[in-house]
Formats: sequence, C-alpha cells, structure tokens
Amino acid sequence: MSTRASEPNVSKPTPSKLPSNRGLREIITPHRSYRRLPVTSTGALTTIPAVIVVEIAVILCAQKALDLMSWFASLVAANEHIATRPFPDPFLFVTTRPMTFAMRHSDWIELCAVIVICVLAVLALSIWTKIAAPVRFFINLNLLLIAGAALYLLLVGRLGYDSAAFSTLMLRTALFTWLIMPIFVGLFASLFPFTLWQRLLFIVITVAYDVPLSIVRYALFVAILGKTSSIAMTDLYLVFGPLLDAIPIICFFSLFLVQVARSLEERRAVWGWL
Repeated sequence: MSTRASEPNVSKPTPSKLPSNRGLREIITPHRSYRRLPVTSTGALTTIPAVIVVEIAVILCAQKALDLMSWFASLVAANEHIATRPFPDPFLFVTTRPMTFAMRHSDWIELCAVIVICVLAVLALSIWTKIAAPVRFFINLNLLLIAGAALYLLLVGRLGYDSAAFSTLMLRTALFTWLIMPIFVGLFASLFPFTLWQRLLFIVITVAYDVPLSIVRYALFVAILGKTSSIAMTDLYLVFGPLLDAIPIICFFSLFLVQVARSLEERRAVWGWL
C-alpha cells in the first residue's frame, strides 16, 4: 500500500488565450497619448488654392515692395549721413535697386583688437557658465563670425564682396523668401486639420509680416555697416539674415496650433487612434 498521501485532484489552469489577434484598436482603450492626426489628401487640396492666391499677390506686389525696401534704406542712410548710390539690377520678373554705400576702413590695429577681444570673450563665456547655455552659444557664434571676418580682412585685405554685392544679395534674398515662403508654410499647414480660411490666413499673415521685416532689416544693415565696417557683414547676413525669417513662421504656427487644439479637443472623430 502506498504511503504517499493522496493528492487532491486539482486541475491545472489552462493558459488564457491572449487576445493578440484582436488588433490594437480593440485591445487599447482610446487615450490621449494614443491619438494622432491623420494626414489626408483633403488638407493638400484645401492648401493649394491658398498658396496660389498668396503667390499671385506676392508676384503682383513684389516690385513695389522692393522699391520701398530700397527707398527706406536710402532714407535711413541719408539720416545717418552715409553716402549711397543706387543702381538698377534686373532680376527675374522685377528690377531691384541695390546700392553702394560708404563704409569705414579698418586698419590692422583695429582688426587685431577685434580678434583678441572676440577670442577672450569666447573663452570667458565658455568657462563662465552662469549664463544660460543657449544664450552663451548664440553670443559665441556671433563673436566667432566677427573674429573670422576680421582675421580674413587682416590676411587678405578685403572680403570677397563689397557693399554693392551685399546690397544685391539682400534684395534678391528677400524676393526669393517672399516667393518660397507660401509654399513652405503651405506644406506645414497641409499636415493639420485647418480650415481653408485658417490656411489662407496663416500663409497671408506670415508673408505679410516678413515683408516689413525685410524692409526694416535691410535699412538697419546699411546703417550698421556704414557706421562700423565690413567686419560685421558676414555675421549680419548669416545670423540675422534669412535665418531670422524662420522665427515668425514658428511663432504664428504655434498660435494657430493652439487654436486648432482647442477646437479639436471635443471632436474625437477627427483623430486617428492606434
């Protein structure tokens, strides 16, 4: 007779069948972290008319805007007693009017002083970390560009471009920016469920803001370079030139996204769910 205690007849639990074949849509309860905005062809179809309308307006008003850009720069230069001489420059479908303007000449003593001061300032900002890192990086970028331009002037004697070439570059860049910005902004707007009027307003506001920005910036560049020298020319164009045009786009885009987020908060059918 077996001395082994009789074991209770306990049935082994059968492994529960995982609902892996039911799909993620049935397993995961809809939650805010799982939702996404579906990209449809409707966004592109409603964005194309807005882009075309703004492009036509830019083409029709480009010549007047460029003339105003040159006139305002000449006015600011005259008030600062900077001698200027405009000249016509046919480009694409417009005729720009860039100018040559007088700039100070920097001798080798001034160039060496600028290089030493910029290098010392970069070293100080790299060691002293009390200032926020983005601010220090931005200041160092400007100092390095100014020091590089001063070093090039010290070794070569002149930059590869003069005031006329810089003025021509600024006007042509402004025209290209006004023409490309509606397409660039329209691509962003097509990815979000804006209405047709929201898309049109977003593109119009961005372009309309960039036109006076280009006019005022060009006049300030002429005034700064006329009072200083060509040392700051590279820094002004690379840091505060076309790169600065992206800031209004980001600002207006953020404002529109806030409004769209509020309107979509209760419209659950618009969202795509994982």
